[in-house]
Amino acid sequence: MIALTGSGNQASDPAPLGGSDSDPHASSSQTPFPKRRDLRNSGKDYSPEDSETNPAAETGQDVPEEAPKDYGKAGRNLPAAIGIGLLIGGIVLVSLIVFPISFLFIILIAIVAAMWELANALSRSGSLVSRFPTMVSAACMVVATFVGGREALWVTFAASAGAVMLFTMVERRKNAVKDVSLSLFALTYVGLMACFVVYLLTQPDGNLYVILFLASVVASDTGGYVFGVLWGKHPIAPRISPKKSWEGYIGSVIFAAAVATILALTLFNAPFWTGLVIGVVIPAFATLGDFSESMIKRDLELKDMGTLLPGHGGVMDRLDSILPTAPVALVMFSVLPGYL
Repeated sequence: MIALTGSGNQASDPAPLGGSDSDPHASSSQTPFPKRRDLRNSGKDYSPEDSETNPAAETGQDVPEEAPKDYGKAGRNLPAAIGIGLLIGGIVLVSLIVFPISFLFIILIAIVAAMWELANALSRSGSLVSRFPTMVSAACMVVATFVGGREALWVTFAASAGAVMLFTMVERRKNAVKDVSLSLFALTYVGLMACFVVYLLTQPDGNLYVILFLASVVASDTGGYVFGVLWGKHPIAPRISPKKSWEGYIGSVIFAAAVATILALTLFNAPFWTGLVIGVVIPAFATLGDFSESMIKRDLELKDMGTLLPGHGGVMDRLDSILPTAPVALVMFSVLPGYL
């Protein structure tokens, strides 16, 4: 289930990247575009289009400036965002209700795509993320969790870490420590966090737990976006994500608490106050997840992790609030009355 609009707590258009107002598509007339780390020191914005693959830059021709699309206060293509969100959300909901095991294949597709996007993004830092080993390992962890539970997950995770180190050693990379560290970070951030959702699915009535969890996160993102666009004025962490506001966070809590309470009463007949607890805790960790990815993208000078989902960005841009919240949801379902 994907948020229909965007990451929560956004007030308006996305902030410029790299702290510069210059056009990222403008290229120099004679010399090739400098490397990314040179850009950070020079204060210029990075854009792959400005590299030596740009024929205009190679010939010294002037490139006309391309006016950015203005989506108003929405900050993104809302028709595309809503359409893609409804489509993916409908597929996820139908799979969880009609044939819950099919949701496992949705997770596998999403995790492999997200791992590919994150590996590509992290490789911009100058190190190399082992794409194939991390993608295969993440998929194996998901399957192992579904088949064998927690014990199988941790065994597979340990084996995957060893496989990543072995792969790096065989390739004899110069920056082996950095490469392995980034690869293990990607495997943990995407693969391990996703397995908590899979573990929820394996529980009795697990599809209902996943529905409650995902619906709460989607409500948090949607409420944060709506309140942020309409009333957002006070940023939470302007240096990391200037468009996420306290007003948006209030909207996240209101929306998430309402949805979680309704589902807690209808799906589980749990005490209504447990829905309020879920509705308060989920937005806090979902917002931290948004900030975490925003910090990574800002450091790597990226707007979005990918372009697979029109109006949303990449798959990772939709999973940023879901992945770090999954283990928290499992803990809450384990300790609150009326659930696991």
